[in-house]
Amino acid sequence: MVDLDLGPYVQDQIKQADTIQKQIESLLSQQYQYELKSREDRKTLEYLKDAKPDDEIYRTVGSILVRVRDVEGFKKELEEDVEISEMRLKTIKEQISQLDSKLKTITEEINKIYKKAEQKS
Repeated sequence: MVDLDLGPYVQDQIKQADTIQKQIESLLSQQYQYELKSREDRKTLEYLKDAKPDDEIYRTVGSILVRVRDVEGFKKELEEDVEISEMRLKTIKEQISQLDSKLKTITEEINKIYKKAEQKS
């Protein structure tokens, strides 16, 4: 392999590509967490559909369980949480798509410059 001096521009592009890759990884982690929360909230809502009025329902608050006194209010809160998670997931997916596109463009540019430099050597 030939040692090429690709210059500060290409080095900057490589750094930018690395930064974008790290941002994508962070967003993927957030996406997983929101998907997990949304799935758990949906399961809870499904369970609550079959709950009887005299069933005791508890929810976690920090590290303790607290009895739910207003089950309908709790359902509404969960539905709102699911909606918020879905909106956030949509935004995250759009951000990932934009970053993927930008990364692809940068990578293609770096590869073109690298090939030109390699041909000159």
